[in-house]
Amino acid sequence: MLGRSDNFLGSSRATFRRNVRKERMKALQGFVRAWRRTVGRAVSLVVGLVLLCGLPVLYLCAAYLAVDLPFRFLSGREHATWKSLLLLLGAFVVALVGLVRAVQGVPPVAPVRPRFARAMYALSWVAGILFTLSDFAH
Repeated sequence: MLGRSDNFLGSSRATFRRNVRKERMKALQGFVRAWRRTVGRAVSLVVGLVLLCGLPVLYLCAAYLAVDLPFRFLSGREHATWKSLLLLLGAFVVALVGLVRAVQGVPPVAPVRPRFARAMYALSWVAGILFTLSDFAH
């Protein structure tokens, strides 16, 4: 059966158009939410990989610099500049964060046991001391 073509259909057309706009907005909002979730997951994956690969190296460098820079300043091999003092401060902060995490038993970022992570952190300090001693041997 064919419908009327008078004013009653005009109001239903406006309602239909409004509903179509609402549905389009819902679809667009769903797409934006899905895009945000995807980008958020990708960013968290990248951050996790950087932390997983970078933290052990960062702890090792911090241990070395926290031991080596004061010895360089005290022995007169290097003069303290703002850059080197900021580097030393950064090394102390990273070393302190690692120490606090090890003492509190915070689970490591890497998929290893906390005991192993503490042992590796302690070995990074041993390596930092050995690197400093070998640096001053020359």
